[in-house]
Amino acid sequence: MRRIESQIDTNAADFKANFAAMSERLKEFHARQHAARYERPQRDIERLARQNKLGVRERLELLLDPGTPFLEFSTLAACREYDGAVPGAAVVTGIGIVQGREVAIHANDASVKGGAWYPHTVKKIVRLLDVALENRLPVIHICDSAGGFLPLQHGVFPDRYLGGRVFRNQVKLSQANIPQIAVVGGHCTAGGAYVPTLSDYNIIIEGTGAIFLGGPPLVKAATGEEVGVQELGGAVMHTSVSGTGDYRAATEQHAFSLAREIVNQWKRMPKAVIETAAFEEPFYDPKELYGIIPKDRKTQFDMREVLARIVDGSRFHEYQPDYGTTLVCGFAHIWGYKVGILANNGVLFNDSSLKAAHFMQLCNQNRTPLVFFQNITGYMVGREYEERGIAKDGAKMLMAQGGSVVPKFPVI
Repeated sequence: MRRIESQIDTNAADFKANFAAMSERLKEFHARQHAARYERPQRDIERLARQNKLGVRERLELLLDPGTPFLEFSTLAACREYDGAVPGAAVVTGIGIVQGREVAIHANDASVKGGAWYPHTVKKIVRLLDVALENRLPVIHICDSAGGFLPLQHGVFPDRYLGGRVFRNQVKLSQANIPQIAVVGGHCTAGGAYVPTLSDYNIIIEGTGAIFLGGPPLVKAATGEEVGVQELGGAVMHTSVSGTGDYRAATEQHAFSLAREIVNQWKRMPKAVIETAAFEEPFYDPKELYGIIPKDRKTQFDMREVLARIVDGSRFHEYQPDYGTTLVCGFAHIWGYKVGILANNGVLFNDSSLKAAHFMQLCNQNRTPLVFFQNITGYMVGREYEERGIAKDGAKMLMAQGGSVVPKFPVI
């Protein structure tokens, strides 16, 4: 493949101004990420300590292979909702490495409202389980939740893609023989009790973990029976009497050690065969992206300059370079994996829509994953373009994209 010839002058005033503006935005973004992940009121930190519980990040450290990456999803979800009181939607989701195997992880953050489920919490969990189903990833649930947040219960369960979808996806994972483990480090009440019971394996931490459809206050109000947490749904009862629990752990460290032992027994999932090559660093410095992306989002820029700082060796085989020029299509490698790239370089016209449809069909033909670099206001409008059939050509592009069977990754 040919190397992209960059036309960027890194000493230009516009480049330096863009670089400074983007650096400030990234600094703000990283500060918000840090706050969502780690900053909690002291009373919540002390509450977890009194309960003899580790924080959700400490639990992840015990679970994940040391020194391996964790691809976290939606860190800033809900950070501007609920008066900013539910950072990360009270749940951590993502993909990590356990015993050398990729796994999807759903971990309640009990430092935020006791790990209660808000509408955005459910959306994060459903999204994770959708990814797990599509990619046949085993799932590990770290359960420690106060249950649905009652004042917003109307937004937690009733929709097709809300609370019930969590349980539906767990059932679908089971049907597909994709294993699940639940580590119960807190109370799993009402609907939350189904997360560990729908899992193939569950581990309950003695003294802190519990599973019940109704907790002691509800049992007393409904039946008059007075019963303690451990007698009603604790680790000893469930692992020795009901059989609901599979393993009793003395400590959190013991629980995650057991979880890792179980994962080590799983058969490794076969992976899709994708053409690869030796990894090569981009020829141009990726940090130069800060100066290429304009501080004014209305300012146009050449997407090839972006690609030159992302793809291996800055090498790119462009498809139909002289046709449909408002869309850049072609093949490259990213971290050694061959990918087909579609990058907006202006609005979509008839020709660029047809070009996109044909290129996506070619990628499906040779099983090449698609990466979309999106920077667009939409399709061109007006009488001339309607007469040319812009809606029909756009539909062909949408059909090719929707019908694609290869992995798809959008970069906005």
